[in-house]
Amino acid sequence: MRSLWRFLQRNVAILLLIQALLSITIGVLAGKVEAQQFPVSRHILKNGLTVLISEDHSLPVACFCIFFRVGSRNERPGITGISHLLEHLRFSCGTEKFAPQQFDRIIEAAGGYTNGGTTKDYTLYYEEFVSSALEKVLELEADRMRALKIDPAIFSREVQVVTEERLTSTDNDVYGTISEQLFANTYLAHPYRWPVIGWMGDLKALSLDEVKAYMTIYYAPNNAVALLVGDVNEVSSLALIEKYFSDIPSQAAPPPVVNAEPAQRGERRVWVKKEAELPAAMIAYWGPPAKEEEDLYPLSLLETILSEGESSRIYRQLIYEQQIATSAWANLFEAIDPGRFCFYTQMKPGHEAKEGEEALNRILTEIQEKGVAPEELQKAKNMAQAAFIQGVEGNGSRARMLGYYEVLWGDCQELFRILDRLNRVSIQDIQRVARTYFDPDRRTILTLVPVKGVR
Repeated sequence: MRSLWRFLQRNVAILLLIQALLSITIGVLAGKVEAQQFPVSRHILKNGLTVLISEDHSLPVACFCIFFRVGSRNERPGITGISHLLEHLRFSCGTEKFAPQQFDRIIEAAGGYTNGGTTKDYTLYYEEFVSSALEKVLELEADRMRALKIDPAIFSREVQVVTEERLTSTDNDVYGTISEQLFANTYLAHPYRWPVIGWMGDLKALSLDEVKAYMTIYYAPNNAVALLVGDVNEVSSLALIEKYFSDIPSQAAPPPVVNAEPAQRGERRVWVKKEAELPAAMIAYWGPPAKEEEDLYPLSLLETILSEGESSRIYRQLIYEQQIATSAWANLFEAIDPGRFCFYTQMKPGHEAKEGEEALNRILTEIQEKGVAPEELQKAKNMAQAAFIQGVEGNGSRARMLGYYEVLWGDCQELFRILDRLNRVSIQDIQRVARTYFDPDRRTILTLVPVKGVR
């Protein structure tokens, strides 16, 4: 959850950030921060496209965002990386109406900004722009949903771009390599086991026909959620969305993802040898699916207690007091299907990865046996509340938060229940989830072994 909040925080304007922080200060002093409600209307077009509209007239700008319910989770061996490749193609290819690369140029010429992203569970595209450009933005987005033309030359070029991206971010990067290997060994059967960027062999073998067939199934209106947030009128905006999107044909529902992951019946250990300066360890414990709120919110706050800031337990003990690590943190991977709770330690010269592993074990055991202090829990709640309020202040971040909860949770209204659920987490809840999920028999430990000359 924290990773989502961090992603959203980067998109908040400075003025709105200051305003949010002032609101947080007042709320915390009062003892509780209330959820900020804002209007969101839901509409379903005849072709199955879900449309969410939220008016905010504080500034003459808006954000249009489309979530497709497709990510690497929907892939299979042989076509891994196809979702991320399609993200590239939808920006670089054209249509009968608009030439290649024209999408970005038109929006940027109108003072707008466009971007996108692919994850394990979904793919999103968004534009932020002055409100007067709304109709042109809708025309562009609808046109590439309806009639994207994937030119063979552009296809070959983008495959090369993605393979080079993989070389840079994973194959030739220490952290990228060990993170990929941790996922691959944590999951045995579930599609979370392969990386979003895909395996190199699959990328090089992908055909244009496979990409076109995949796009037809997964990038259809009935597999998408469109969000419009900002200085817009709901009635007239919905009419424009219907004008440009309603005639795009729906497709048969995509095949369901089967969670065939077997129960883990013992600790798994993996060693990765790679050219690196320092040894490191990554540890993954199983986590709950996103919808299991009774466990997810305590784990999210526990992540903050363990890893957020210099007073967090991991930083204080491994880096400040024991001085055995140069970097150490915890991260909760939140997903549609069971996620994972991951730890990372990069050791100082003269210290082995085993020391970091043992130090983390002592921290977790202490929480399992004694729980956490009331002030630790309250601080974690305050930080989570701050991140949440910052995240719903900007049009773009608000749209992405609404889409995230619509896709992962099945209802964007879950967004308005976050603060109440965080406030209800008790010390006993923190101790309970620590005992439940930090089970040595259900963890995977990866050790990085630095060697010379191994790329």
